[in-house]
This record gives sequence, C-alpha cells and structure tokens, in this order.
Amino acid sequence: MKHFSLNTLLCTIVVASISIAPCECDDKLITDTCSKTPNPPLCVSYIKTDYKSKDVKDVPGLGIIVAQIFELKAKVPKDILFLMLSVGKNPDIQVQMKACFGSYSFLIYTAMPATINAFQVGKPRLAEGYANTAAIGVSDCEKSFNGKSPIHADNIITHDIALILLGIAKQL
Repeated sequence: MKHFSLNTLLCTIVVASISIAPCECDDKLITDTCSKTPNPPLCVSYIKTDYKSKDVKDVPGLGIIVAQIFELKAKVPKDILFLMLSVGKNPDIQVQMKACFGSYSFLIYTAMPATINAFQVGKPRLAEGYANTAAIGVSDCEKSFNGKSPIHADNIITHDIALILLGIAKQL
C-alpha cells in the first residue's frame, strides 16, 4: 500500500506541474507540427499545457518543449524504481529494475539535455538520434519485464512522448 500511495503522490505532482497555464501560442505551428507525429492529439495536448509554448516560434522550439516534457515525465518511473530498489522490493526483478533505472537516468541526465542542445544549435539529426535512443530505451525497459513491469503505465507514457519527439526531430 505504501508503494501505491507514493506512486499516486508522484503522479499528482507531475500532472500539477505540467498543467499550469493555457497556451497563447501559434496554434497553426503546433497543429501542423503535431500532425506529422505518431500521436497528434497527445502532442498538441502536451505542448499546449506547457506555459513556455506561448513564446515558441518554430519547430525546434517545439522539440525543446517535448524534450523537457520527456525529462519531467521520465523522472516518475526513475524515482519509483529508485524507491523500489532502496527498500529491496521485488527481489526477483532487481536486475531488470536496475537496468531500467540506469536507462532512465541516462535519458534524463544525458540524452535529453543533448537533444535540447541539438535543437538549439541546429543539429536535428543528432536530436533525432537521441529521441530514437529514448524510445528504444523505454521499450527495452518494458520488454525486460515481458510487458509486466512495475512501471508499465509510465513506460507507455514516456515511450509515446519519445515517439512524438522523434516525429518532431524528423521534420527538420
């Protein structure tokens, strides 16, 4: 029960921090960009709920926002895994949890900052490579548990965001 309460608390914090202000940005830019991603409605929703999107004027700017959203959303499963590993929960899946924790840590602290930098300096193929790495990393995490990971829902969310990010990077 303690795990459920902590998970609920973390999810509430993430949702509250993303849903801050409505967007006053260029709807056409967002709609056109998101229409070329694997999940246009989800793409539009994530971007429009980010208060920084009101100042975005181009596709790389939208890519930066989605990379930042990935960072934020990916912290939830990473933190859950950290807590589960810290208390020795589920000893039969410790190896998979450690691997997923490492993957999420890499994606949050290395891949996404590099993706953001790649968008900023005009290297879209590099951003595309990191977005692809994120999608594969999250997918591999879930596969290591045979589709039954303790962070299944979070893996789906972060995988969807990684695919949206990849779709945006491919447009440049």
